[in-house]
Parts: sequence; structure tokens; C-alpha cells
Amino acid sequence: MRKFGLDFKMKVVRAYLASKGGYKLLGKRFDISESMVRRWVRTYEHHGQAGFVRKRGAYTLEFKREVLHRAVAENLSYLKLAAIYNIANPNSITTWQQQQAQGKLGSVTSAIPPRFQDGLVPSKKTAPSQSPEATVPNDTSHLLRENERLRAEVAYLKKFNALVLAKKLAQQKKPK
Repeated sequence: MRKFGLDFKMKVVRAYLASKGGYKLLGKRFDISESMVRRWVRTYEHHGQAGFVRKRGAYTLEFKREVLHRAVAENLSYLKLAAIYNIANPNSITTWQQQQAQGKLGSVTSAIPPRFQDGLVPSKKTAPSQSPEATVPNDTSHLLRENERLRAEVAYLKKFNALVLAKKLAQQKKPK
């Protein structure tokens, strides 16, 4: 696979932002794929020029879970998630989801980042001058957050079941 420098990537992105063509036209003009132009533009829109500087190292388990949770909660594509989180290879997200489905990444409920598993969003430390009643969450807001968490979990399970069903159907359609 060809490697592209920062200057080349910026040249392509600037051409797109200057309305000198769409993804397809610029891909042909610069002899790269349309999807690569799209990915570079999204990365630039989310992170600026710093988005093209790749970090070395592995992603943490918590990071992977957070990405998968957001994918389900906001119904985002892997390309969009890769741009938002500055993930070099969008296929990594597919791998993480498969690992999670196989139980290698954690349980189904662990798709929800640990800080949201109890249904409460972590709060900043309260000042000592506040009364103890101020630190207790409002029952309604607690229930709303728990409801949102459960909806995300149900959406994840539905998506997972749909993928399993599609895989079974694909296997049944294969000629023997």
C-alpha cells in the first residue's frame, strides 16, 4: 500500500475544501481512491492537520468499548467513527465488534463504557460547602439516564442479532 505524506494529504483536502471537485473527481485527479479522499476530508474536519499525524501504540480496552458504544448509541458508520476518534484503520472497529461478539472483548453489557454502566454519568467533585442532599441525584434524572443506557444496550443487542441472522442466512445461501 502506498504511503502518503502530510503535504500530499493537505493538498487533496485543500482542493476539496476549495470546491475544486468532489471525492470522485479528486480521487481520479490525484490517482487515489474516492474513499481515501473522503476519509482524509473527514479526518481534517474533526482534527485539523494534527489528525494526519498517527500515534503508535495499542488502543485501550476502555477506548474500544467507548467507540463501540458510540457506534450503537448514535448509529455511526465505522468511517465516521474513525474520523471522530482519529483511528488509523476503520477496519479495526469491525475487528473490535467481532471480538466483542465472540466474548473476547468483554460481555455485552461491557459495550457500555464503565463510567456509564451504573446509569450515572460521572460528576465532578462537589464543593465541601454543598449539603449532602445536593450530591444525591434527582430521581427523575437518574431514571432518564438509566433509560438511555438501557435503550443503547437494547439497540446494541438488536444490531448484534441482525448480524448473526444475516451471517446464518448467508451460510444457508452458499452452494455446497
